[in-house]
Amino acid sequence: MRHRTTAIVGLLAALALAGCSASTADSKPSATGTTAGLAAEWGPKLKQATAADPAVNAVGDQACAEHLTDIAIAVTELEGDIADEGGKAAYPETSAQIDKNNAAVQAYTDHECLGDENAGIQGSPCPDDVQTILSTAEALPLALQADEAQ
Repeated sequence: MRHRTTAIVGLLAALALAGCSASTADSKPSATGTTAGLAAEWGPKLKQATAADPAVNAVGDQACAEHLTDIAIAVTELEGDIADEGGKAAYPETSAQIDKNNAAVQAYTDHECLGDENAGIQGSPCPDDVQTILSTAEALPLALQADEAQ
């Protein structure tokens, strides 16, 4: 069962990534709107950070690593703003997404994905690392809204 699950996850990651970038950002509801606070400020910033250049197309290439770095920088800056606004107690959902993102960024580094010509193949942990970085960053605007609505 584990082999089948791993194969399915690998296939879904490969299909979803179609390289490094994911094109799901446009299909999600906008984080901006009537919400005030960090959600209104960070929704557009995170959308910009997660929007990949069309040249980003391989998990282990330099363009992908630069894209992931831009995301990591944005998430780190958001984490600082959250600390200034009450920390994890005030933003539990957002903080959980940030923790997942940070762990995936560290895993991408630990797995030495950058420059690995096999980074995108089935069995490599790199596509999962990239997908987690992208999906958690894309989930942050909604997490911010949920935390601020409470």
